[in-house]
Amino acid sequence: MGEEITLTIEIKNERPIELLDLAKSLISMSNEYRHFLAEHDPFIAADDVKLYIKEIRSGSIIAELAALSPYALPLIDHAETITEYIKHIKVWYKWLSESDKKPENINKSTLENLNNILEPIAKDNGAQMNIASLNIQGDMKINLTIGSNDANAAQNAIRRALNALKEPVTGIHQSVVMYWAQARNDPHSNKAGDRAKIESVFSGDVKVMFINDELKVKMLFDEAHPFNKAFIVDVAVETINGKPALYKIIKLHDVFDK
Repeated sequence: MGEEITLTIEIKNERPIELLDLAKSLISMSNEYRHFLAEHDPFIAADDVKLYIKEIRSGSIIAELAALSPYALPLIDHAETITEYIKHIKVWYKWLSESDKKPENINKSTLENLNNILEPIAKDNGAQMNIASLNIQGDMKINLTIGSNDANAAQNAIRRALNALKEPVTGIHQSVVMYWAQARNDPHSNKAGDRAKIESVFSGDVKVMFINDELKVKMLFDEAHPFNKAFIVDVAVETINGKPALYKIIKLHDVFDK
């Protein structure tokens, strides 16, 4: 077994930290560590490795975490990955707060984890977070210090990056699953009344029109129980202020029971 190295998180706070914010911060730190292992070390079973609290020390809030595989006998120490993990975190925060070199493979999961990690200090104007890898003698291998202002700037950058990752809603969506929320009795009417949900596009129900009357008859009146069915369709989505306002069904591929 190599040198014992732990991940130490110190939060110097001036205001009380909400328990939920602290818990989400530590959970996201652990989740991102496992995500980092899965991407950067294929020889480690990332799902089996977790960060465990080794010690909580007095001060502001100081949590010392160790990386262990609980299913290995004896427990396998993954200490050597801690320093590389903090380097990974550091690259991301330098990009978010200083527009430094853009990391590869920007993804939603990492951005959300980083946002949660920062939450305890982002809400406290005088707070500071220190993240470091320490060996058993207390020598520091690498560290990252984030103040409240930097945390807020990083969170703003995270929100912009998350918005940039969103796929545009407007346009043609092919082979999506749609089901009815309400429908009119008139098979030849395209007036307001027909509404449906396409969960991969939007969580709410949206007004529906059809490319022709035959398609509406097929989807609403040829089916014995259309509200018990789901339809695989091609749909053109129109939006108002980025929110879906109209689904125009242009092709029906398949029908199946909900």
